[in-house]
Amino acid sequence: MNINQLDLNLLIILKQLLEEKHVSNTALTLGISQPSISRSLAKLRAIFDDPLLIRMSGGYELTPKAESIYHDLNSILSNVERLVNKQDFDPLTSEATIKVFGLPPQMNLLVQAIIGAFRHEAPNMTLDIDTSPKPQFADLLKGDVHFVVTGHQPSVAEDKLYRIPLFKREFVLLMAKTHQLANGPLTIARLSQCHFGKISVQGEKSLSIAHCFEALGFDNISTPIRLKNFDNIGTITENSDVIFYVPNHFADELCQHYSLISRPAPNELKINQSQVCLYWHQRYHNDPVCKWFRSLISEQLFNN
Repeated sequence: MNINQLDLNLLIILKQLLEEKHVSNTALTLGISQPSISRSLAKLRAIFDDPLLIRMSGGYELTPKAESIYHDLNSILSNVERLVNKQDFDPLTSEATIKVFGLPPQMNLLVQAIIGAFRHEAPNMTLDIDTSPKPQFADLLKGDVHFVVTGHQPSVAEDKLYRIPLFKREFVLLMAKTHQLANGPLTIARLSQCHFGKISVQGEKSLSIAHCFEALGFDNISTPIRLKNFDNIGTITENSDVIFYVPNHFADELCQHYSLISRPAPNELKINQSQVCLYWHQRYHNDPVCKWFRSLISEQLFNN
């Protein structure tokens, strides 16, 4: 392959094609015409001497060579980004983009704390926020985001991740004000007879506190509602007998807009996700843009 045939724009298009596995979606995401993406794909196929994307019955699939290229491509583009950012950084004039992933309950708190200062200190920078349901650390490890805000802990690559604690949270039981347990004692026996809503953002199949019930001898907790995001919790809870186990600050926000009540969970149902942290990969540890963003967060959360 003649490397002179390959430019940075082609690599960016290639990365998006391998992620989307779809020419039209790639064109839409990058704001480029579909014929231009098709021509770029044809050129990339010639450069790499490989079809890269194979049309299957359910859409396109990556070839083995494309899978290998995709693995290396994230690292290459991250190195290019670091190279560019080695220039003098001034948040007041910078047009850099910072990508942050986190689920709505945690992200809402962080954004509320920093957005005013971010817009004041970096008026030309972009804060790219992703709250879509997916595995918490996948994009961070791939290099697709700069930071992750989560109460979960990584299971792999811990030696390559840094973190700072942001805030603590407690989990509470969220229910309608008309629920039979809205008043009176909350015992494990009474709760075991209730119906719960499950939020499955990473494909989890069981209720997060199911193991707590099981340890006390209560099996088969009813979960008639399963959600892949946090969007409809208020409406569902207000109009049904379903209980959700959610962070207290998220419950407080919902209670302001719906006829709901939050109640402290019994100690037997407490799970160890109280500390929410900001995580980043070592690839961005010395990046001046990311160092500034970390300092901004520290100033707004801990010095105010």
